[in-house]
Amino acid sequence: MDDDAPAEGKKSKTSFSTRFAFFVVLVAAVIFRSFTLVFFVCMIPTVVAAIVDNHPRKTAWLTIGAMNMAGTVPVWCALMDRGQTLHAAFQLVLQPEMLLLSYGGAFVGWMIYNKITPLVAKVVQAKNERRLKDIARRQEALVKKWGEKVV
Repeated sequence: MDDDAPAEGKKSKTSFSTRFAFFVVLVAAVIFRSFTLVFFVCMIPTVVAAIVDNHPRKTAWLTIGAMNMAGTVPVWCALMDRGQTLHAAFQLVLQPEMLLLSYGGAFVGWMIYNKITPLVAKVVQAKNERRLKDIARRQEALVKKWGEKVV
């Protein structure tokens, strides 16, 4: 008997609410096929970011995904203007301008993740070092004023 297989009387590990949510998402994806197609094609960079991120906290996909979604929204709006058909969705995702728009958003997300995050870390580090110097200066002033017993 396989140890990994659940016993006959035991419940599965996924809760009912998780299975129900998955079912609702699948039904919505089928009903809104055109939007689903546009979403999956336009959000490919976010999936790639989630796969290739080797940082322990795996935060790259959040930044890239948010900007990728911002670039995907105009494509969805164009789909609404053209009519929510699969034919219109295929026409949109095959247009280089629309892919450039959504993938350009992902590129901006990569730039934010790779350039802005280290810059913010350096600014915070400099601020903390300046604060430590200020504390040391105030401590010296207290020692001069009250003597070595203060230390």
